[in-house]
This record gives sequence, structure tokens and C-alpha cells, in this order.
Amino acid sequence: MRIAAIVNPESGWGTAREQWSKLHASGLAEVRVETFWSEYPGHSVALAAGARRSGYDRVVAVGGDGTLFEILNGLWWERSGRLPSVGMVPLGTGCDYVRNFEIGRSLAARFKTAVGSSTIEVSLGRCRIHDDAGPSERVFAMVMGLGFDAEVVRLFRTGRFGRAGWQAYALSVLGAFRSLRPYALRGDIDGRTFNVKVLSFGTALGRCFGRRMEIAPPASPVRDDFELVWVEPVGFPRLLLTIMLSYFGAHYRLSWVRSTRASRVFLDSFPTPPIEADGELIGKTPVEIEIIPRAFSFAAKAVRRRNSPERLFSQKSMDRDLDE
Repeated sequence: MRIAAIVNPESGWGTAREQWSKLHASGLAEVRVETFWSEYPGHSVALAAGARRSGYDRVVAVGGDGTLFEILNGLWWERSGRLPSVGMVPLGTGCDYVRNFEIGRSLAARFKTAVGSSTIEVSLGRCRIHDDAGPSERVFAMVMGLGFDAEVVRLFRTGRFGRAGWQAYALSVLGAFRSLRPYALRGDIDGRTFNVKVLSFGTALGRCFGRRMEIAPPASPVRDDFELVWVEPVGFPRLLLTIMLSYFGAHYRLSWVRSTRASRVFLDSFPTPPIEADGELIGKTPVEIEIIPRAFSFAAKAVRRRNSPERLFSQKSMDRDLDE
């Protein structure tokens, strides 16, 4: 098996280069692994596309969720060559995608899983943005969100509160409270009318986002639909409670947190919020979103299972929201 590892040396607060070099030289891999270093934002997209054209069987993302996002987009939109399977050695600050899988506890075990033969077929989300910059498309593996969470990402990416560490992310969350405002969302979910006001809206394939926040506990990358979750307009104390409980997946029990499942979504909004996909800002509404079942193979031993949390609203109330 031909394996290409694409490494973001800036991941993990700049420690990824040294950690990968030690792993690569450890002799743990039973096959040859060729290393390609990402040199600037977006470079992993081009490196991944080149790996597909060159016929690699596996591409390993060495870094965080942003590195994985770039690699998946490089592989998916390159049409020359067979689509490789994907592995991940999580050396970033978040690394939420791999929390959906059993890949081992130690870094050595995770490395062996990333280059091993065990894989699982997983889904991707595809979104089409139609904003002032023109149409564009992206795929995402974990979550596409708009509103409050995208504002947090925007502040974090500006480096206003620092460019790394949980402290910078926490300050970005607090900073997002200052510009907090509701958005009127309209569109359709699987062909059904959707018209609500929200502070935040997420389309999830994975449970976690934002450094271990379990925003969509029932979501799974092996499902053939999304878990949609949104927060209705509430004041600062309730939103703060929502964020705190989301670290345990307990926010689903709150009456102002709503969710449903869908495979196709169209959303427009007023005012126009930013949109993030897997922690990367990609544009603004309107946006079309659809699931791509069994889109690629991911190197993992098993999918982590979790029972869905109790929902405190009925399907009847959900039908009402969709039809208003």
C-alpha cells in the first residue's frame, strides 16, 4: 500500500513537525510512508490532489481538523485517479473528528491505525455557497455551522485573542457574545418548509466540534443523513448554560435547543451570517447542503457508539416548526 502523509507543521501549537518526525522514524509502520509538508494555508488541498493523481492508496492527515478538511477537499474535487482512503494522526489543538472512532489511545497506536489496513466507509457533507463572491462548493466531514459558532471561528482565525491554545478559543467565545444576534432562517429541509429564528444552526456528521463540545450527540459519520441542531433566541445566561452543557451533550434536554434529521437542506437568512465548515470559514448564506453516503474510507478500528440523549420535544412540535 502506497501511503502519503500530509503534515501541517504548525498544528499542535507548532509541535507537529517534531512529533511526526519521531513517529515516522520509529519503525512502527510496516509499510513505507512518504511525507509531504504543508507550507501555507490551503497548501494541503494541492498536496492531496497531487497524491490522488499520483496513485497513492492512503493519504494520512497529520494535524487537526482543518488539515483534514483541506485534504478531503483536495482529494474529492480532483477527478484524476482513484480516490484513496484517508487516515489521521491527530496532532492539532482540536481533533474532534477522530472522537467518532476507535483509533487507539496512545500516539503510537493512532499512528499504526492511520497507516493500517482497517477502514470504515463514512459519509461526507457537500455544500454549495451562493454569495457575493460567486458560487463555490466544499465537502466537510464533521459539521457545517452558521451564526454564533461561525462567529467564534471568525474571531479565533483573526488572531485577535492569540492564534493558539484553549485560552484564545475561550476568549473568542466570549467575544462572540458581544455581537450576538438572532438570524431568521428560511428554506427547506428534505423538501419541507423551514422558517425559524436561531442564534446558531449546525449540520452535523460528527458528535463533537469546537474542542470537545458534544454539539450533536446522535450524529455519526456512518449515517446516511445529518443531525441538524439549532439554538432558538435566548438571553446571555441561557446561551452560556447551553455552551456549558454542550461539553457533556446534555444541552439536548433544554427546551430552546431543537434538532431533527435530514439529508438535503437549503437555507437563506437575514441578516446574513458567516458559515464555517469543520472550523474553516467558507462564505455566507444562501447555502445548499446534501449528504454523500459512503463517500470515502477512513482508517479506524470501529465507530464509537452512543445512545441518543432524551429529547424533550415531540415529532409533532418538530412538524410544526418545519411547516411554519
